[in-house]
Amino acid sequence: MSQFADELRSLVDDLAASGRSDLWNSLVELGLHRVGIDEEEGGSGGSLDDLLVVVESLAGHGIGVPIVEASTADWIIGHAGSLTDGLATVVLLDEAPAIESGTLTAELTAVPWARDAARLVVCAPGAEPLVVDLAHASVTVRHVDNIAGEPRDTVLLAGTPVTAVAGAPEHAVVRERLALLWSAAVLGAAHGAYRLTRSYVSEREQFGAPLLRIPAVAGNLARMRVQLVQADAALALARESGPDSGAVEIVRITTAATATEIAQIAHQLHGAMGITEEYPLHRLTRRLWSWRDAVASERRWAESLGRRAAEAGENGVWTHITATASTTDREG
Repeated sequence: MSQFADELRSLVDDLAASGRSDLWNSLVELGLHRVGIDEEEGGSGGSLDDLLVVVESLAGHGIGVPIVEASTADWIIGHAGSLTDGLATVVLLDEAPAIESGTLTAELTAVPWARDAARLVVCAPGAEPLVVDLAHASVTVRHVDNIAGEPRDTVLLAGTPVTAVAGAPEHAVVRERLALLWSAAVLGAAHGAYRLTRSYVSEREQFGAPLLRIPAVAGNLARMRVQLVQADAALALARESGPDSGAVEIVRITTAATATEIAQIAHQLHGAMGITEEYPLHRLTRRLWSWRDAVASERRWAESLGRRAAEAGENGVWTHITATASTTDREG
């Protein structure tokens, strides 16, 4: 973990506590949306680990801002030159679109924050990323929200000019980076839901004693903690592992399972209080439900991991497991 991790967490905590309505503008002014991008490319410097800290910390407060999409889009664009002002977002496609005379006609669904963005980066397998000017007259944006109330718009391109980003990372690399960032976001929201639940059952009394004294409540809180420990370990492994190691699939599967169980138990332990608009739990659990399947569903990540295991064979899987365990033992 970066030496700046604690400072970044404290900075995000202070911003969250300030209650500013223009929080995203504050993040941009501080350059937090471009952490992990080299300064010579227009970024704020730092590493991907630093960015993961920022993402996880924001999510822990139930804050929904385009930090994942903007940082990834700018990271891609930065490979081709200096960055410019304005929000950029990114969308992944399963297949490369057909480009005709430098223009693109397509219907792109679930595009994050398109209504607020100036530029859209379109990434597809086997093709250079494409940059779209969302202010162009040929672009139509239809507003769609996810369950957390965050923009996941439909973008219609009708012969829209596009610019290829030369030298940009491949689709698979972008996909892995997004997967790591969303894993950090899910983990942050899960930790936030756990902290809120633990505080509630510790302070709320029934029959003259805190709810935490009830064995079933204490047991469920322990289950939440176990899920968090597993997810923390999976994210740590993914940060330390190289590409094509299967660690990204593992952390997405693990955090998806964590999101489901944490949200379920948190609402069970809160009872009716947990579904009120005024109480902050829904800001965390609605994001857990939305973010758990960002980039791809839990099932698709499981299928991908299964294919890796099948291709490696019994000996390959055993070698990978034992090598990972040996490395962990040495570091511990």
